[in-house]
Amino acid sequence: MSWRDLFKKRSFVYGGSSAAAVLLVLGILMVVALMANRFSYRWDLTKDKSQSLTAMTRAVLTEVKSPLTLTAFFPEGQAERQRAKEFLEMYAYANPKIKFRLVDPERDPLKAKEAGYRYPGNVLLEYQGRRQMADKTDEDAITNAIRKLLNPEVKKVFFLTGHGERGLKEMDRKGLNAAKRALENEGFQADDLNLLTKAEIPKDAAAVVVAGPNKPLFPNEVAALKAYLDRGGRVLVLLEPFDDAGLKDFLAGYGVELDNGIILDMNQVTQAIGASPIMPLALQYGPHRITRDFTNVVTIYPLARPLTLKQGVKDVSLIPLVTTTNTSWEKFGQEWMKSGKATYNPQTDKKGPFTLAALADIKLPPPPGKGEKGKTPSKPAPKKGKEKQGYLVVFGNVDFATNAYFNLSGNGDLFLNTLNFLGSEENQILVHRDTGKAQPLIMKSWQAWFLMLTSLVVLPLIMLGAGVRAYLRRRGRK
Repeated sequence: MSWRDLFKKRSFVYGGSSAAAVLLVLGILMVVALMANRFSYRWDLTKDKSQSLTAMTRAVLTEVKSPLTLTAFFPEGQAERQRAKEFLEMYAYANPKIKFRLVDPERDPLKAKEAGYRYPGNVLLEYQGRRQMADKTDEDAITNAIRKLLNPEVKKVFFLTGHGERGLKEMDRKGLNAAKRALENEGFQADDLNLLTKAEIPKDAAAVVVAGPNKPLFPNEVAALKAYLDRGGRVLVLLEPFDDAGLKDFLAGYGVELDNGIILDMNQVTQAIGASPIMPLALQYGPHRITRDFTNVVTIYPLARPLTLKQGVKDVSLIPLVTTTNTSWEKFGQEWMKSGKATYNPQTDKKGPFTLAALADIKLPPPPGKGEKGKTPSKPAPKKGKEKQGYLVVFGNVDFATNAYFNLSGNGDLFLNTLNFLGSEENQILVHRDTGKAQPLIMKSWQAWFLMLTSLVVLPLIMLGAGVRAYLRRRGRK
């Protein structure tokens, strides 16, 4: 048999075609693998994007302009090692300047010791000659460490003390320890401030918080707060019902007026979550950067008082941030508490909605000129830029930010957004994703029927039809 006859044989032709098809498929797969390795793409199909970094972290990573190295310490064989690798890959994917590696501290103890390793899960971050250790391999810890590397000078938020305010170190329901930890994760340093021992608010203060004082501030303390605002400071005041802590006149000077009432509310939402009338809800928010992402977000305010905004104060613009529902009402005084009758009385009570939080945008006057009147200045006047402003945010509630309610619904997000705005960290103003809850798959009726018919009827019928067709074709060839 000649070579020409061999090439004409049916078995050779069919076998050669099959081999060529196999080689072609292998070649295509190799090209696809090489392209995927060079041009990777991630697509998170989970509803809450739980397999992706949060928008806040992605915003922080855009500021990484130089190589950033992450070194995670995990012994070989630990189950968390692979999960840590997959997690760190998300950082490397978000910014090509970020590289990571896994180090076994038992096989490389010198490297671990030099990095300050203490226990598995530690991550060493190195950026522009600076180093920062994250205590564990999770998003909050690593992103906070990156933020510290990008901004070595930590902004300080001072919490006023000395008048029965809620404490940063208190771990009970009424304390602010959860808020303090959250602020630190945002890159702030939270410290106490006693104006009885200091003549004025420190110049490095990014913001000052007055959290629920139940004793009046002294006149010199109120004057210090006003002087701080007059030089472009930022103040957050959280008040309780029936106690203005000596701040009534101070707030009225910026158009925020107080009365002697408390807000109550009872509607379908409060009944569904089991809230009492003294825990009004808010679903409506003002058009401001602090609340711009609060769409369909509920915030809860136990024991809240309403704020009355008086527009027209010179150089002050008032913006309502949080408003109660139409079903809310206000009761005046505390006599009704003795009888326990919290129902709405149209004769004595005031109908809502009410303003629960407001922002006072304070336009500051330009600094006085140094030259004499009527004389031409020796230097040209500077170009008009952004005018300096002070900001005062007032909440008619303090409990929404306490340990008991901070992580409830959108309370913590609102508190953090407010201080991020006051601290000029507007890129961090976001609604955080809740990663601690499993999200069930909820389908509409037609979607459930479509899925059932497709999986139990249509696909089996297609397979059955294909089998019958193949059987009939084979039988017809015989």
